[in-house]
Amino acid sequence: MNNQNEISPDYYQNLFTRWTTDQNVLPDFPNLKSEQLVALHFIMMAFEEEVEYTERQIDDGIIDRNIFSIDHIQIRVFLVTFGFLEKIFNQEKQIYHVSNKFLKHGNWNSSIPGISN
Repeated sequence: MNNQNEISPDYYQNLFTRWTTDQNVLPDFPNLKSEQLVALHFIMMAFEEEVEYTERQIDDGIIDRNIFSIDHIQIRVFLVTFGFLEKIFNQEKQIYHVSNKFLKHGNWNSSIPGISN
């Protein structure tokens, strides 16, 4: 059992292995918060910091990395809600930036790629 949303490299790897073992069926998106964070982090790794993305570019990146039986739009909403992406309205258009606000939702081990506490 994962305590206090602790996200270690072993926990991350074990989840990823579980999700990708049966390649004939896409797994459901997880219900546990710590598992959701890992799933979203994996998807978020498609995006680079300090780059402006359109909604279409975000959707394309999500579709490319989505290993779950959940719609990319729902994942985009989760990414914004949990602070992996920040949605900004800029001169009548929406842009997205990678954000590290998601770090407050879990106890992330800094040896996980893309994590800097």
